[in-house]
Amino acid sequence: MIWMKFLGVFLMSMGCFVIFRMNKHLLCLFVGLEMMSLGLLFVTHVFLMNQFWLILLILCLAVCEASICLALLVMVMRLCGDDLMSSLLSDGS
Repeated sequence: MIWMKFLGVFLMSMGCFVIFRMNKHLLCLFVGLEMMSLGLLFVTHVFLMNQFWLILLILCLAVCEASICLALLVMVMRLCGDDLMSSLLSDGS
């Protein structure tokens, strides 16, 4: 079970790395968020072995977050034409 703790911490730290370093595309940000939620799922599975309902709740929240991110990505692609973060920032010109 100790490897699940390390895997959860690794996934959460890699998700933070992806969010803070590779933030040029919106899809990279969403993949980083998914990695962090998967790491959170592994960590909570280790600490909350007997509370299955809480693990399912966290899994449901991760699925809802993924669907919202996909809907936002489709909306941005339709409005701006690409998923670059620079196209979302308007400088008034």
